[in-house]
Amino acid sequence: MFRLVRSLLLLLGVARAQIPIRCASAANMRAKVCCPAAWQDGSPCGRSSGRGRCQDVAQESGPQGGREHVWDFRLWWPSYFFVRMCVCSGNFAGADCGECQPGWRGTACQEKHVVVRRDLAAMSRRERRIFVDRLHQSKTTLSARYVIYASESDRAGSELVFRQASVYDVAAWIHYLCVKPLGDGNRPSFAHRSSAFLCWHKMYLLYLEAEIRNMTQDDSFFIPVWTWAGKHDCDVCTDDLFGRSGPKGFLSRRSRFSSWRTYCTGDGRHLLDFSVICPPHRGRPIRRFNRPDRRFGGLPTLADVDACLNLQQFDTPPYDQSSPSSFRCALEGFTNPQNPTVVMASMHNMVHIFCGGTLNDVFQATNDPLFPCIHAYVDQIFERWLRRHPNSAELYPTDPGVPYGHRGNDRMVPFLPVVENRHMMRSCITFGYDYED
Repeated sequence: MFRLVRSLLLLLGVARAQIPIRCASAANMRAKVCCPAAWQDGSPCGRSSGRGRCQDVAQESGPQGGREHVWDFRLWWPSYFFVRMCVCSGNFAGADCGECQPGWRGTACQEKHVVVRRDLAAMSRRERRIFVDRLHQSKTTLSARYVIYASESDRAGSELVFRQASVYDVAAWIHYLCVKPLGDGNRPSFAHRSSAFLCWHKMYLLYLEAEIRNMTQDDSFFIPVWTWAGKHDCDVCTDDLFGRSGPKGFLSRRSRFSSWRTYCTGDGRHLLDFSVICPPHRGRPIRRFNRPDRRFGGLPTLADVDACLNLQQFDTPPYDQSSPSSFRCALEGFTNPQNPTVVMASMHNMVHIFCGGTLNDVFQATNDPLFPCIHAYVDQIFERWLRRHPNSAELYPTDPGVPYGHRGNDRMVPFLPVVENRHMMRSCITFGYDYED
């Protein structure tokens, strides 16, 4: 088993965790180097034109207590896999430094580019149709940039498998990978239940937007916002948007999304470990119920949003799902924003519970096409909070009690080029997008 896992670690990828085709060769993996030539000048990392250089990867310290969790490659991200990678200069980005950082475009990445994420309710029928078409296209179009690693068996020595996946399914794989628990499963995962929740999902939306823009060659594409606060039902769950739900939760056949199937949902008894990673599985249809839960009620209110925004501390000890008076914990949905010492389902979590079905299973949730729009509103609330705190970059907790993977200088798994959690504690304008007033 250790041999299989170690082989996995040596082959898992680069450039935002998916494996760039040019870095998936046996030679690259043996050398543990991913410094492909930039298409602009043909030199590794675009060095000839000053785009970047191939450099050693700074070693990750890992969690305290040594390498007892060596089987979990996320704890050693990314130095466990690659010792040399492209480090890009200025506004250049990407595995080969052949792209631009978010918020920049042009041949030399010198032109500032800001796209406004709009509310679905403010978009015209034509704009909505274009969005639905492109989101559906991302589900049905194989990624031309990346493949994923997926194991087909938990037997030691089983053949490693690289598999093509659609643009949307690669993104679903990213979230699935971070949901798998750390250690015994009682600690926060890499994307939930602690300080990095908002930062990680901010990066996730940026990634998905960038990949759909690349697929469509439309640099104005954006993930629109579903403003779920203050609603009595899912007003975007119509057949021209995300699909009506039948009595058993299955989407109406008139919906473009009725043909969607979940991805990375066949782990069986290995759901909580890395013996099996996203094995081949046809997946299940998307289900959504859109009804109040008897225990928790309906969707959050506008008063809940206001109360959440009035919380002054970004996060508080013990930096988990019980953190009192914590903006992060309240917005993630573990405490009552109007009484932030009370642990209860609220805000983001309440939306997932209300929608039910696929969205109410954290391992599957990203498979529902509504997921990005739910999180665009979460991110908009996060942005409003950041603008109320001009020193927000200094507010990310530095307490040694912050769980591993959620500390300010921890690298976001599995995004590459490397991004630290605290890097995302800046206004969205920095990353090339904004929200309508």
